[in-house]
Amino acid sequence: MAQLTSAEVYSSFQNRVGVADTLTEKLMASRRPAESAMSAQALEQPVDPNTYILGPGDGVYLNVYAMHGMDQDLTVTPEGRLLLPVVGAVDVAGLSIAQAEKKVRAALAKDYKSPDVSLSLRRLRSIKVSVLGEVLGPGIQTSTALERVSEVIDRAGGFKTNSSLRNIEIRRPTGELRARADLLRYYALGDLSADPPVEAGDVIIVPVAKKYVLVSGSVALPQRVEFVEGDSLSTELALCRGLMPGSDRDSIEIARFSPDDPVHAQWLWFDLAKGQDPLLKEGDQIFVHAYSQYHVPRLVAIGGEVPFPGEYPIHPGVTRIKDIIEEAGGLLPTASLSSAALIRRSGVLNAWQNDPEFLRIKNIEPFMKEGLSEEEYTYLTARLDQYRAVMVVDFKKLMEGDTSQNLLLREEDSISIPRALGYVSVSGSVNNQGDVEYAPGATWRDYIDKAGGFSYNADRGALRVVDPKTGSYIDPRSNSSYQIVPGDMIIVPREEPHFWKDVASIITVTAQLLTIIATIILLKL
Repeated sequence: MAQLTSAEVYSSFQNRVGVADTLTEKLMASRRPAESAMSAQALEQPVDPNTYILGPGDGVYLNVYAMHGMDQDLTVTPEGRLLLPVVGAVDVAGLSIAQAEKKVRAALAKDYKSPDVSLSLRRLRSIKVSVLGEVLGPGIQTSTALERVSEVIDRAGGFKTNSSLRNIEIRRPTGELRARADLLRYYALGDLSADPPVEAGDVIIVPVAKKYVLVSGSVALPQRVEFVEGDSLSTELALCRGLMPGSDRDSIEIARFSPDDPVHAQWLWFDLAKGQDPLLKEGDQIFVHAYSQYHVPRLVAIGGEVPFPGEYPIHPGVTRIKDIIEEAGGLLPTASLSSAALIRRSGVLNAWQNDPEFLRIKNIEPFMKEGLSEEEYTYLTARLDQYRAVMVVDFKKLMEGDTSQNLLLREEDSISIPRALGYVSVSGSVNNQGDVEYAPGATWRDYIDKAGGFSYNADRGALRVVDPKTGSYIDPRSNSSYQIVPGDMIIVPREEPHFWKDVASIITVTAQLLTIIATIILLKL
C-alpha cells in the first residue's frame, strides 16, 4: 500500500469526522492570494538588488544557510522594518535589497557566528499614485513600485483628445517636481527613460497640449507633433517614424513664424545629410521633399506572337523596340507585322487635360455629330485619332533592319504583335460576301473577283479598304502603293438609286423650257 503524506492523512481525517481546523485553513488561505499575486506580477526585466529600494509592504524571504529555523517569509512593516526572529526589528526603509541584506547579516552576527544570509524579494509592495488632469478617470490609482507612468495612466482611463503626451509632470507629495514623462517619445522610439517608474505618493499631472509643430511630406507618418522646448529637427523627424527612402535630405524646408508677425513665414533650408540639425520653435512647419523619380518602375509590356510575352524593364534613352522583341524571344511564325503596334500611354492623359478645346467639344451633349458643328466634329475626330496613342511604326521595315523605325521606348509602352489572320474580308455589294484567303501580292481587284465580283448596285467609285491597325479608310484607286495585308477589310458600298433624282431633274428642265417659250410668245405679241 502506498504511503500517504501528512497533508493527505489530515485531509482524510477531516472528511471522516466532518470538522475543520479553521486556523490552519485561514493560514493557507492567506498564503494563496500572496502566491497568486506573486505569479501575476509581470516584470519587464529582473529586479536589480542594488537599485530596488525597499519600502512598506514589500515581501522578502530571509534565508540563513545551515540555520533552517531562521528561514522566514517577511514583510516590511509600515514603519519600514523587518521583524527578525530572536534578533528583533531591523530598519530597512530607503535601503536597496543588497544594503538591507548586509544590515540583516550584521544584526544576526551579534548572536550567530558568521551567518550566511540572503534576502530575496518575494512580493512587490502596493503604492498609491494620484493621476490628475486630462485623463478619462482622474483620481488615486493603486500601483507597484516597478510600474511606469504609462501603465498608471492607462488604468486611469487613458488620455483625452487634447491631452499632452510630452509634458507630463511627476511631482512628489510636497509638490516638488521629481521627473517628466514624454510618452510620445516612449511610444514612437521605445525610450524607457521617457516613461519613468512611479514612486509612492507620486502625483502625475497630464496637462492640455498647446504647442505644436507640423511635419509633412516624405516622412513615414506625417502629422502635427506636440512641441517640447529643446526639440531639434531630427527629434521631430524621429517622432514621425523617420524619413521615407525617397526623401531629399539635402533640402529640408522649414517655415518659421515670428511672434510679431504670425502671418508671414520666414523660409529656411537645411541639409540634414551634412549634419545640420537646428533647434525648432513652436509653430514651425517642416516640409520634407521627395525625389519624383525615386524607384519609378520603368517597364514596358509586349504581348501576342512572341515566345515570352510579359513585362520587361527598360533603360530610358537606350532601350528600343527591337531590344524588347529580342528579349521576348523574337517573333513567332504566326506574327502579323502589318498589324503590330506600339501603344504609348505615357503623357496621353496630360494631353487630354491640357486641351481645353477638346474637353469642351467632348462634353457637348448629345455626343454625336448632330450635336456639333461640322468644324467641331472634324476637330473632335482628328483629336480622338491622335489620342489613341498608337505610334507610327512600320514593323515590317523594322525587322528588315530599318533603324528609323526602331523607336526608343518609354515606361508604360506596350508592344502588340497580333496573330496573322490569313484572310481578307470582302463585304458590301459583291456577289459572295465573306473572308477570302490571303494571297501575297494580290490586289484588291483579285479579292473582289474571288468574292464573285461586283453586284449590280455596287458603287465602285466609293470602294474603300479599312486598315485593321489604325481603323482608317483607304482608297486603293488613288493610293496605288497600298498593299493588301491579312486582316484588311474591303468594303463596297451600295449605290444610291437615281430614279427619282433623275425625274426631278427632268421636271425642272422642262419647267425652265416652258418658261422660256412662254416669254418668247409674249414678246412677239
